[in-house]
Amino acid sequence: MAQKIIPKYYGLRLYLASTFLYFFLVIPFLFFIAFQSIPQFAAHKNISLINIQGLGEDYADSIASDKLEALAQVPATDPHDNVEVFEEKGPFSKYFRLLFLLLFLSYMAGLVYNIRFKRYFKLKRRKREIPERLHAFCKRNLLATPLVNSMILTIPNVAIIVYSLIFIIAQNRIEGEIEQGLFIQFFYLTLVAALLEFLFVYYWQKHRVHIMYIDHLYSGTELRKQVFSRKGGKIRNRLLIASSMTTFLPLVIVLVYLILSLTSVKDLNLESITTEQTEILIGSWERIFDWDQKPKSIEILEKLFYVNAVDSIIMLVGIGNGIMVSFIYVLLFIKWTNQDITGPLKDLLKNIRNTRGGEVENYTIVRTNDEIGELAEGYNEMTKKIHDYVESISKMNRELEERVKERTNEVVMQKEEIEAQKEEIETQLDMATLQRDTISRQNEQILDSIRYAERIQAAILPPVDYLSETLTDHFIIFKPRDIVSGDYYWTTRLDEKLLIAVADCTGHGVPGAFVSMLGISYLNEIVNRSESIQANQILEQLRNLVIKSLHQTGSKGETQDGIEIAMCVIDTHNNIMEYSGANRPVYIIRNGASAGAKKESSSGYTLMHINPDKMPIGIYEQETKPFTNTEIQLKKNDSIYLFSDGYVDQIGGPARKTFRSKYFKELLLDIQDQPMESQKRVLIEKLEAWQGSVEQIDDILVVGIKI
Repeated sequence: MAQKIIPKYYGLRLYLASTFLYFFLVIPFLFFIAFQSIPQFAAHKNISLINIQGLGEDYADSIASDKLEALAQVPATDPHDNVEVFEEKGPFSKYFRLLFLLLFLSYMAGLVYNIRFKRYFKLKRRKREIPERLHAFCKRNLLATPLVNSMILTIPNVAIIVYSLIFIIAQNRIEGEIEQGLFIQFFYLTLVAALLEFLFVYYWQKHRVHIMYIDHLYSGTELRKQVFSRKGGKIRNRLLIASSMTTFLPLVIVLVYLILSLTSVKDLNLESITTEQTEILIGSWERIFDWDQKPKSIEILEKLFYVNAVDSIIMLVGIGNGIMVSFIYVLLFIKWTNQDITGPLKDLLKNIRNTRGGEVENYTIVRTNDEIGELAEGYNEMTKKIHDYVESISKMNRELEERVKERTNEVVMQKEEIEAQKEEIETQLDMATLQRDTISRQNEQILDSIRYAERIQAAILPPVDYLSETLTDHFIIFKPRDIVSGDYYWTTRLDEKLLIAVADCTGHGVPGAFVSMLGISYLNEIVNRSESIQANQILEQLRNLVIKSLHQTGSKGETQDGIEIAMCVIDTHNNIMEYSGANRPVYIIRNGASAGAKKESSSGYTLMHINPDKMPIGIYEQETKPFTNTEIQLKKNDSIYLFSDGYVDQIGGPARKTFRSKYFKELLLDIQDQPMESQKRVLIEKLEAWQGSVEQIDDILVVGIKI
């Protein structure tokens, strides 16, 4: 195992960063609701922010007399009525004093808990002797540090939330409706901020434990298996949290500031509204309604809301600050999620290549307790068994050679011992039979490991019925050649767009399956970090990620691993499809004549063959060019087919030839009158009849959808 740089242990940095983001989200919101409530405080204390009489007679004449009378009728407040929002005895002052006190205590608790981890890594970096008790403590508690640190830093927020809830329930503790409304709004925000702080600390520390710390506390032998007390984690859950943060956090911040900026017309306490005021309130829509020029009854418009100029400015500032904070959260969560998935996969793929090159004792580190961790653990078990099998067979072969030499010498020297040698040969035959049986059992164990990998690959692929949520009719034919497949299909939704791809990775079996898992992971990463993207842009980014991950340079003798893929982005609202392909075409069959059709049937259907770019996803011996993006206007009942080369390249028939694209197109045209499920059955039956007793030579994948 290569020596790695020993990292620093984050303790205080993690606490300060999370606390800073907490206050960076809370303080602007507090300023927002406080600044928004200045007019209410002014009315409550009978304070005039603008001296109307000092503006001049011309401006005073422009103000409606009923509005001036309403301002003149504001009752004077009780001089003893003191608004204690930010005063020493106010709710916010007590809130922050208690919060800072609890934060100080939590920092001290965090220091006590993390100081031994920090000391351990400091001694390790300086290559000094580490006490046995310190190593045992750090090893025993390392995997619990994400949860413990997040709880230590979040307990003050939980305590202050409980305190605030008691403070709100006991309404006599807060004087006035304005103060209570401000504190309740602030209370709701602290709930969200506390949850975000907990998730931030937990996933940051968990990322560092899995990627940086774990292999410095556990030995390589221990990390061949999962060292986690809880197993069975799901990549899906981690991606779901990252997707939720990406989607909902900015939206919630925008909605909160927007709702808080709304002002009800009813709050103006006007008895009627003039035509000019109505036109200001609803704009040009006022001309549509058949109203006269007399003042309108407030009952007609009192249920409406509006945003005044000052609130709109405050709202935009608040939204901008909130979006900036959410961008920090989203960027970090996506980064940690990507590294936690792609990092272990790269290590595993590297070891698989070394094993394929003849190194039978390459073990990978089991860093996570999810499907990738289970896959790495299964790979290590398979590697150990292969190594043991090779050693056992080599030892038996050496022993067999020695025995044969001894028996041969005896035959040359003493002819009378031929009968004894015959018996010895029979014994050797028995040993060979035993070896054959042993190898058969070993092969069965290896197949069990590969079948386990098949379940992992099936869990990562999208469910077969996922397209049913969007499309009324479709089918998927998926037949791996060697249990696990180098072919894969992928689909997801972005608003009104359906993204679907069919890909064929280099090779098949276990090597192809690992490349397919890498491709699926990168497609999810590309789509999650892009709000709007074209089909060719997805392939461009996928090619860059694959070349970088496989360390491809184009040098002579380098493995040419890559992916052939057909990518379609379908706008289900406008029936427009974008297509981009790397060595994989797409067929569109339509009832009636169509421009660009290359084949037609007697029943009136025509087939359009959309050609791909003649280059793969990966390093290419010729000049790398951008992928082409083709846009097609779809029609209702159009049939779209995406497929790998396994179906058309299958050998069979009387002459033992490939099925060929020509007959595949004719078969698709002949079955167009049938539903997609019936088409799937016909395609499978035709393939089995053509294949006969010939074994399957490649992975087979065909996807058909009807618009």
